Amino acid sequence: MVVMVVLTLYPQSRLSAQVGECSGDYKKRVMLIGDSWAHFTWLYQSFGESLKGNGFADIKEDGNRTALISMQAETWASEEWLGIIQYQINLLQDVDIFVVFIGGNDVMWKWRPEKPMEDLLPYTNDMLTATDVILDKIFELRPNAQVIIASYDYPNFAETMIGNEWNPYYDQWVKFGFSPPSVLNPGLIFFEDYRANYPRYKDSPNIHHINNIGVAQYYGGYPTPSLFEPFGTFPPKSVPLPFGDPNYPTHPNYMGLFGYDAYHFNATGYQFIANNIMRKFLSGYLRSDYNYSFNSVGSRDGWVSSVGTTGKGDIKVGKQDNAFYAGIYTFNTSHFPAEAIIDKGSLFLTRKSLLGTVPSSGMFPDNIVVEMKAGHFGANPAIEADDYSAPADFQAVGCVVGSPAYDEYKIRIDLSPEVLAAINTGGDVQFRIKFNHKTNAPYQLVTFFNGDEADKYNASFLDLRMSELPEVVGVKNNKAEALVMYPNPTSDVLNFDIPVNFRKNGINATIYNSMGSVMKSWQLNTGSAPRAKISLAGLPSGAYLLQLSDGSEVKGGSIIVQK
Repeated sequence: MVVMVVLTLYPQSRLSAQVGECSGDYKKRVMLIGDSWAHFTWLYQSFGESLKGNGFADIKEDGNRTALISMQAETWASEEWLGIIQYQINLLQDVDIFVVFIGGNDVMWKWRPEKPMEDLLPYTNDMLTATDVILDKIFELRPNAQVIIASYDYPNFAETMIGNEWNPYYDQWVKFGFSPPSVLNPGLIFFEDYRANYPRYKDSPNIHHINNIGVAQYYGGYPTPSLFEPFGTFPPKSVPLPFGDPNYPTHPNYMGLFGYDAYHFNATGYQFIANNIMRKFLSGYLRSDYNYSFNSVGSRDGWVSSVGTTGKGDIKVGKQDNAFYAGIYTFNTSHFPAEAIIDKGSLFLTRKSLLGTVPSSGMFPDNIVVEMKAGHFGANPAIEADDYSAPADFQAVGCVVGSPAYDEYKIRIDLSPEVLAAINTGGDVQFRIKFNHKTNAPYQLVTFFNGDEADKYNASFLDLRMSELPEVVGVKNNKAEALVMYPNPTSDVLNFDIPVNFRKNGINATIYNSMGSVMKSWQLNTGSAPRAKISLAGLPSGAYLLQLSDGSEVKGGSIIVQK
């Protein structure tokens, strides 16, 4: 077997502020721990790129010394290797997120397809016990850490091996009995399903098993015919996520070693993994300092050009022919209580497409101009020709983080205190976005998603932190201190921080709809735990209120459910 170890050294981050404070610096908050999958995600900077592409260019990852090829859980759990983890955690004081890739070398290499899948369980249980030792060390050093147990994705032993006996994984495929994907893939599914249901992972609000199985199939499709049944192809986003189609492997386009690595992905494949983890958990967690999030009104979003043309829906920004384009976003804030105080806010915008080319330097984000109007630009609420040059209340709303350099990349605009105070008026708020082109700028037109985009992760949205929450009809004490919750919006699981004086058994948690009707309720027996998580499965899309009560005091938080 050919083993390649590459250690890449990066300078330590400068001392920096929290996300949303426009410091211009960055923090290393994500640590990768584990085997070759951790190593290659670190080597390719997959999480760094995903963070940048999701509006968090001021957050970085680190895998120096903790993301190594061929490692097993039992090795990392030894005193010597735990010492390395401890050293790195102490060195990187800002790290609060740990992504753990572990188990493939402990379990999956030992499986044989001719044997029952249950034969994997002794190896899996030993691996889980060793992983617990690693997690205990992490929580000893970072009691409030968030740990992501990252699953693997389908390998491709079959199509990378035929006629390639020189392949470093050929001997392993022989041990697997030359099995096709339809035989090998269920073994991985069995392993990850068993691990996902491990009691510690299911019960802890600080540990999150993220299922990545089928992610490469989902985002990359299968563009050329498979060599095995069913011999077909399929386009991206045409198979379910997770799991994809277990009859297919991951396509060679996304495997390492120019398509000949049977088990590891290339940079594109690991980017799929990082982006899936970002969508499933990281984005919501990194935005957990906000307690309210809502989309712009897509039917009132649109664009206006310097030559007087207008359009609704997609947001066009840039230059085409002899016209310059500005995008208009409309947020309805009429439901905000008059006494609400907003002390933090960020606007997230996602690129849909590009006509022309992105310059190699000097365009994003330096030349992005974002303006704001309390109410609406121009004489009328509708998008009209004079919106292009109508006066703004603020000609620079804050700082821009990130770059719309690729499709589905986000920019984050952190709003200044003056702008936040203006939002707190109720009614409408409009943002206008332009590129500060020179007259001879190249042909370049970026289209952004609007607030009605079906994939709500890509829709434009505004995150706010309020000291007072929007009222819910029929719910008493709604003006209670806000809870920190994430992800919000969510499709299912909701995590929330438990205030110190609520960290005891017998706390009532209740979900209300906008009319004050009780939708779900629980009695929490979390003891002194700092966090809890609940399932919102079965709730339709909409706005809800989570309220905690100990009989004398109430705390609440507004939730957006998006299916």
